Amino acid sequence: MNNIALIVDTHSNYSDVWAPCFGRLDRYCNNIKKYAFVDNSTGLPENINPIIYDNNQSYRNQFLSCIKQVKEKYILYTSEDYILYDYVNLEEIDNLCDILDNTDYNFVKLLKGHERVTPFKSYKNLFEIDRNDNNFFAQQASIWNTRNFEKIFSTAPEENTRMQHEPMGSEICRALGYKGLQYYSGTPKRGIIHYDSSIYPYIATAVVKGLWNLSEYYIEMLEVFQEYGIDPNTRGTR
Repeated sequence: MNNIALIVDTHSNYSDVWAPCFGRLDRYCNNIKKYAFVDNSTGLPENINPIIYDNNQSYRNQFLSCIKQVKEKYILYTSEDYILYDYVNLEEIDNLCDILDNTDYNFVKLLKGHERVTPFKSYKNLFEIDRNDNNFFAQQASIWNTRNFEKIFSTAPEENTRMQHEPMGSEICRALGYKGLQYYSGTPKRGIIHYDSSIYPYIATAVVKGLWNLSEYYIEMLEVFQEYGIDPNTRGTR
């Protein structure tokens, strides 16, 4: 796993989510280098490598300043509210990196959404994403060629916010000629839009519009609250 690092895209406003985020990463995904892109590293565990960004910069520039410091060929992109509830299949993730190494694909999404896809015949559980789909790009748990991911941000407008970046990202990917895959192993649907992930089993997402997401992950969130002594009323629930 020397050619891939896991990154957690976060902010100190979500430091109350760090304990379950990093605690579960340590338990379920402990054999991979980890970075946190963050404005303030106070409270981060010692085994997380902080890369600090400037709060006064736009989201686009914050992210660029961080990802440029990542030297690994591939990243596994995550956010602080992608809380794991089972073991990550690192062997399969390593296999997917090999596929990216030997094809002209740029990324693999680890969660099935409602993107249009066709089977990728060369490998079980992989599907090619339609490049014209509005959800071709999404900042969800995915394996990316690091420099390709960086280029999406460097191509985006200077003032780009996180909310603007997702829909714009698909347009940028098409302009750059990127190709993407989706990993799906027949896991059940969760909520209205997405399916569970067997390769990276995470709560997608634990915080929605600032509130704990009990509507889609009731059992999993109650376990998080109990394990980490979290009062859900402090942040609120939905």
